[in-house]
Formats: sequence, structure tokens, C-alpha cells
Amino acid sequence: MSGLRTASIRKQLFFLAILLVVLVSAVAAVSEPFIYGRHDKGIEIGLFAGRLETVLEQFGRSRTIQEEDEALRFAERLGVSVQRGAPAQASVAYQPGVPTNEILSRVRDLINDGIWTALRNAVRISDMPSVLIVKVDDSRALSFQMPRFPSSVWLAPAVASGILKIVIPLVLLAYVGSWLITEPLVRFAVAARRVSMDDHSEEPFKAEGASEISSLAASLNVMQSRIQTMLRDRTSVLRAISHDLRTPLTRLRMRIERSSEPELKELLLADVSTLSSLIDASLGFLDNKREPLRKVDLSSLLQTISSDFADTGVNVSFVGPRRLTYICMPQGLTRAITNLVDNASRFAQHIEIQLSKHQQGGITITVSDDGPGLPDDLKDKVLEPFFKVDESRQTGAKSGGFGLGLSIAQGIVATGHKGVLRLLDRKPNGLIVEIQLPSVKSTPVIAPDLDAVKS
Repeated sequence: MSGLRTASIRKQLFFLAILLVVLVSAVAAVSEPFIYGRHDKGIEIGLFAGRLETVLEQFGRSRTIQEEDEALRFAERLGVSVQRGAPAQASVAYQPGVPTNEILSRVRDLINDGIWTALRNAVRISDMPSVLIVKVDDSRALSFQMPRFPSSVWLAPAVASGILKIVIPLVLLAYVGSWLITEPLVRFAVAARRVSMDDHSEEPFKAEGASEISSLAASLNVMQSRIQTMLRDRTSVLRAISHDLRTPLTRLRMRIERSSEPELKELLLADVSTLSSLIDASLGFLDNKREPLRKVDLSSLLQTISSDFADTGVNVSFVGPRRLTYICMPQGLTRAITNLVDNASRFAQHIEIQLSKHQQGGITITVSDDGPGLPDDLKDKVLEPFFKVDESRQTGAKSGGFGLGLSIAQGIVATGHKGVLRLLDRKPNGLIVEIQLPSVKSTPVIAPDLDAVKS
């Protein structure tokens, strides 16, 4: 039941419709024979009682054994199974010229065409039929074997009729109904997933389907428009502030340069450099330039990144194929891997970049280090903008960044390439940043914003 609760709405509706089909079909298949076949069965019972009365009348007029035998043969020709019985065992008496309502009532009781008896008789064919003993006179009686209506005559056709008239239409109704109701919701889910992966998507939700869904689409379009406006305003304000801060920082640097106290001058210049770096990082984070997709040699790209860091004294190595082509945004991917390596160099002594290709066409890039790693409760937080891990975890005299490197990398991978970035533990110690990129066929033709990240 818990699996049904978490299933899609289409599956839930289809399951409920199928359950309705099963219940209705079971009730109809069992009850329909007794609704439509009961009248025919009553006629058969009345005809059998009439034949039984005819045999009794002829047998009652018999005066010799030969005449009695002729009456029994006549009964056989009528399809009535009868033989002589003991008057003492008779349950009803026959009186010539008197209505045979009592005999008809006894026949109905013995045949018992109720639902449970009929179903039992349809399954248990070997049961002995009922017998009705009728007293003709003080010395004679006839034992009649009650007929049994075969299920093949009325039960099977009625069940087949119920299946054709109920099961098949309801199954079709269930499928069409589930499709009709949930198809707009499925389109909504696809559109919502697209918007969640691309924060700058302005494609509106289609107002199709039921009136409630159309109303929901209109509301979501208004909300999406307001969010896009808010994001543009926020970006413009932050970019303007970051840009305008450069002028007073430049004047402040020039005044510090004229200071006559070397120690104070060095400290003030370090603070100004930090502020300038923060402005540059913020502007880079807010940079929304679009980059076209190109086919590149990822092995060469990653090897270049490794060599550039090695030239600055960072212990970085590359492991992967000699050549691997892939359609991507090369500048964005270079920036993402550079941020990951630069971030790892603050915490580790050795860093390894590894590249591998999937059989389905996708690729995996991992940046692993031998640093202290990250606890599980920080793996999600470090992907947030401006979040910084405790600087006491850094090695040597390496200064920390501003908490934007992993956020930018996450945006480039997830938004720009529709990939997945995960933080994993490295054994025995360290951190692994794993990037899963989809196959070339599923890579988008138009590249979204490079550095868009979820806020």
C-alpha cells in the first residue's frame, strides 16, 4: 500500500480503475446468470413439472404391469428419469384432477436454483441429483430424478457476455480516463523539471487540460515571470555595486601607496587585494555570457589544466584516455574543473583528475584529493554560494577563497550541461568530486547560462 501512495497519479488512477473493473466484473459475472437466466430456468422447471404430471396421470390410469411399464417408457421418451418407489417414502401425493401446485413447489425446492447451489453444482458435477418420490395410490409410488441445468448452457455464455460488455469497456475507459486526466500533469512535470534545471528558462507553461490545470499554468507563468524579473534586478544591482566599488578601492590603494609606515602599508594593501578579489569573484559568479557548444578533446583539455596547476607548484596528475572527444562548453567546463582543483589545493597535498567514458556515451570526470575530506552534513552546504568551510582545515599558508568555486562548478555542470555533480568520500581519507555528464545525443543544442546556480 505504501508503494501505491508514492506512485504517480496515473498509476494510482489506473489501479483504482482496474480495481473497479475487477469488482464490477466479479459481481456481474456471478449475478448476471441469475438475473438474465432465472426466467428461462423457471420456465424449464414449469415444463419439467408438467411432464412429471403427465407421467403421473398415465401411470395412475394403468391397471396392469404392462401398462405401467408403457407409462415408464413414455416418461423416458419425455426425458424424465423415473422408476418405481415405495409409497412409505413419498413426500407428496398425487391426486387426479387436483392442481399440482404442491408438486411444482417440491420440484422447485429440490432443484433449488439459488446462486450458491448453482455455483456448487457447476463445480461439483459428480454430486448425486435430488430425487422426488410421489405417491400415486396406497400401493404405488414413482421416484423422479430431478434435472440439473448444465452450466455450459447458461453460466458460461453469461460470464462471457459480462466480460465482453463490462470488462473490456471498463479497461478501455480506465486507460483513456487515466491518460486524459494525467497527460496535462505529465507535461507539467516535464516543464517543471526543465525550469528547475535552467533557472533562466522563460518558456511558459502551456495552459492545456482541465480548467484547474489551466488556472495552475497561468499562476505558474505569473510566478515564473516575477522570479525572472527578481533575478535580473538582483543581478543588475549586485553587478552595479561590485563595479562601483572598484573606483573607491583604486583611490584607497593609491593613498596607501603613499603611506610612510611599511608594516601598516603591507596590511592595508593585503586587505585591498582581498576586497578586489572578492569583487572579481562576485562579477564572475554573476557573469551570464552564453557559450556555444563545440566538440573538444576532453583528454587534452584536462591535461592542460593539470599542467597549468603543476607549473604553479600544485601536485596534480591526470589519468584517462589519450583522446576523448565530447560536445560541451569548453570554457565553462575548464572553469568548473579549475575551480575544483583550486579548491582542493587548499586542503590537500596531491590531486588527481580522472576521465572515463560510459558505454551509453556519457562521461565521468573525478577530481580526488588526499585532504581531510568533508563530513556528510557539509556536503550539501559547500555547494551554496559564499559558504566557506572552517579555514583551520586548510594546509600550509594557503588562503581560502570566497565560497563561490563549488557553486560555479555546480551551475556549469547541472545547468549548462544537464549533468550531476556529487561529493563522495575517498578512502582512506580525502574528497572526490564526481561529475557525470550525459551522452552527446542528449546534450542541449543551445547552451544555457554558464554560471546559473540555484538560489
